[in-house]
Amino acid sequence: MCGITGGIGPHAPSKQLLDAQLVSLQHRGPDDSGTYVNSGIGLGMGRLAIVEIAAGKQPASDASEQIHMVFNGEIYNYRELRQELEQSGVHCRTSSESEVVINLYLKFGLDFISKLNGMFAIAIYDARDNSLHIIRDRMGKKPLWISQLNDGTLFFASEVRALMLARPNHTLRTEMVAEVMQYGYINSPNSAFNEINQLPPASILTWREGKTTTSTYWSPDFETKINISYEDALETTKKLIEESVSRRLVSERPLGSFLSGGYDSTIVTAYMARLMSEKVQTYSIGFHSAQFNEAHHAKQVANYLGTNHHEEILSPDPALVVEKISHVLDQPFADSSIVPTYLLAKFARESLVVALSGDGGDEIFGGYDRYLATPILQSLNPILGFVKFGSNLINMSPLGNKRKVARVGTQLKAMPSLAERYFSIQSLTQKNTLQDLLKGSIYTEAISDEFCRHFNEGRMFSKLDQLVRSDLAYYLPGDILTKIDMATMANSLELRSPMLDVNVVEWGLSLPRKYRIKGFETKHILKVVARSLVPANLIDRPKMGFGIPRAEWLRTGMKAMVIDTLTDTTAAQRGWFNTIEVKKVIDSHMAGEDKDNLIWPMLMLELWARTWLD
Repeated sequence: MCGITGGIGPHAPSKQLLDAQLVSLQHRGPDDSGTYVNSGIGLGMGRLAIVEIAAGKQPASDASEQIHMVFNGEIYNYRELRQELEQSGVHCRTSSESEVVINLYLKFGLDFISKLNGMFAIAIYDARDNSLHIIRDRMGKKPLWISQLNDGTLFFASEVRALMLARPNHTLRTEMVAEVMQYGYINSPNSAFNEINQLPPASILTWREGKTTTSTYWSPDFETKINISYEDALETTKKLIEESVSRRLVSERPLGSFLSGGYDSTIVTAYMARLMSEKVQTYSIGFHSAQFNEAHHAKQVANYLGTNHHEEILSPDPALVVEKISHVLDQPFADSSIVPTYLLAKFARESLVVALSGDGGDEIFGGYDRYLATPILQSLNPILGFVKFGSNLINMSPLGNKRKVARVGTQLKAMPSLAERYFSIQSLTQKNTLQDLLKGSIYTEAISDEFCRHFNEGRMFSKLDQLVRSDLAYYLPGDILTKIDMATMANSLELRSPMLDVNVVEWGLSLPRKYRIKGFETKHILKVVARSLVPANLIDRPKMGFGIPRAEWLRTGMKAMVIDTLTDTTAAQRGWFNTIEVKKVIDSHMAGEDKDNLIWPMLMLELWARTWLD
């Protein structure tokens, strides 16, 4: 794992620029650094050494020094690939992942990428034709940002902060304000700046003579559905997940797991306990608020599995934590679960360098309640068109989490299409509220238009697959994977996600709906796997999510920060929000009506602006 940066063309980065960029990325690679600079090309790498510590120095090159490479991530099958190369007559001088990748490229060209199982962002400079190839893993686990000058020069980096040093003349893309208020994150391939973009997941970008071409080397298959008995499907699911966990146990540095006590992290930890000779080191955190504390569930699972469990119950100063995280995030990001993710990573890094997690299980195996609710609500369109009492239902209902009930309340109306229904369900707030809150020059409906356009391209698939396809394109890479990468790498911790192994992903998506969602039980087959590993009573409970007492914090420990930051002259002069509406929202929240879904993203946007713009 590391941070990479570089560029090619007339204004390729100098060693001085590369060194400055690597300093900005030092949290990603604190153990070592290196650069390669030649005429019109510069590559840099800061390394977090985990496997092949002695042999893995980068930038790496082939014996003839015609091929030079930097990469961020892990290739989990590199040893098998090295053996394959040796058997075909290709001799590897060292045992490093880097040399395996270079020799695969020399033997197979860019087709080599289909052989890799891992998470990665790779840059390969080929001096034979003065080309640069940058490649991102299938799911988008490792970030890769790019920027191109008018003269053709191309820059790339693991984080935007490094590209900002190469592009000091970057300009704000104001559409991102509405994106963050609507989603909580900026959709790929965009950034907060007009000149900087992401390379999409599963993509290869090639630079030659100042021109770039981008191609997709993999895409999730929603067409192929396997015809298999439930019993065989269950056994294959177990086998593939266990193999995926096993691949991710290779490490020369301390390794453990994030354990929430939910289904996905329990499965990963249980297989770790089965496969490892020593006790698994498990980590969990909680808050002094029953609604936001799963630590006792995690402890019960840890006791059953016999792990060496580490638990921390926190009462942080929320304003200080949020201030710290606003400096970690070089892009506006308003999913508040980054707070506990960051704190958990910080806690685990006291002893670990590598951790495994259950991220991805919900998307691949159909675990979100919205996968059930969205089609049902849309099928009720004729009835919902006449519903007038929805808002009263929220206060009357004794069932479920108040926040979830409130969200359902916003959906008690007819929607023109499944795409618009899902966009509404995924949004932090509804369009009319956003129109009132944002200045006219900032509000845009381009976000919903793009979301619905992409969604409707998959209308030939089942309703469940349409929803999952949308999440794999937007929510997973834009929110979940961005969150865990930024939160863990800020603490120099590598996080591995067995549920997002390509073999598990392709298998999970090929399963018929009835195995993923059975009746009203989401993620059915994965829950059965979990129940085969630990007693059901330890894990069968409503999904809590990794949250914080956000509404309470904004009224108490963060109250002064909210008022000072969102209502002062600096915020008003920025011209993003209607100041009268902002004050109304804050006053309502402080009076007891939860408006944290609006205040949190506004606050994160303004804190980001003060750190990275002002």
